[in-house]
Amino acid sequence: MNAALKALLQTLLNKRCIGGKHTPEEKLIKSKIRWLEPQERKEFEKEYKQMINESIISRSKKMTGKGSDWHVSLNPRTLKELYEKIS
Repeated sequence: MNAALKALLQTLLNKRCIGGKHTPEEKLIKSKIRWLEPQERKEFEKEYKQMINESIISRSKKMTGKGSDWHVSLNPRTLKELYEKIS
């Protein structure tokens, strides 16, 4: 697992963004991939999309004051699988 993806998942766990609580996707991803090389970014994006497809990360469109943005949270049903991937 990519170190940036691991840090992103750890941040979501620390903020307790599980289930109904969510955080803006763009802001979260920008903070984690800022220092990555282009090849590492591609690898991160591939693994990130895989986590969404496996429904470990839930992604939904939310209305904000500026329009609508994508927000992410962790799926509470897959927390056990998530802890196995992180450790």
